Amino acid sequence: MSRLRTIPAHVPAFLLTGALLFSWSCAPKEEAPTPDAASPEAAATDHGTHDAGAPRVYFVGLEDGATVPLTVQLQFAAENFTIEPVADGAIHHGAGHYHIGLDTDCLPAGVVIPTADPWIHFGDGSSTIEVTLTPGEHRLALQIGDGEHRTLADPGLCQVIRVVAVE
Repeated sequence: MSRLRTIPAHVPAFLLTGALLFSWSCAPKEEAPTPDAASPEAAATDHGTHDAGAPRVYFVGLEDGATVPLTVQLQFAAENFTIEPVADGAIHHGAGHYHIGLDTDCLPAGVVIPTADPWIHFGDGSSTIEVTLTPGEHRLALQIGDGEHRTLADPGLCQVIRVVAVE
C-alpha cells in the first residue's frame, strides 16, 4: 500500500523564491553608467583614448582648447612608464624624462630633442613648470625622451594640446 504525503503549503512558495533568486544571480549584470564626458568625474579620468596598458603622457588638469592665464602652472604625468632623472645618460627600457615644446609639434621617433627653444628639458625628473605665454593660441607638446634625450617610438609618449592664453 502506498502512502501519499502532502506537501506543506509553504514549500512551493519557497521553491519559487529560490528559483527566482537563482535566475537573478545568473542574469547578466548592467554595467555602471559611464560618466558624461562633460562631468567632473570624466574630466578627472579621461585623457584621451589609449590602451589601458600602453604608456602615455598627459597634461594634468589641462584639456585641449582650454583658456589659461598668461602665466600658467603646467603639470604633467605618465602612465605605464617610469619617469627618471637623466643621471649618467644611460638608457633604461620603459623609462625617460619629460620635455615641453612651446608652439611646436611632436618630434618623430629616434630624434634627439634640441636643448634650445622651443624645448624645455626636465632632466631632473620633475613634472611641473610655470610658464608665461603671450596672449593668443599656443600649442604645448609634452614629449618623453630617453637618457640621451632621444624621442621614443610609442605614440602615447607625446601629447600636443592647444590652449588660449588671456590676460
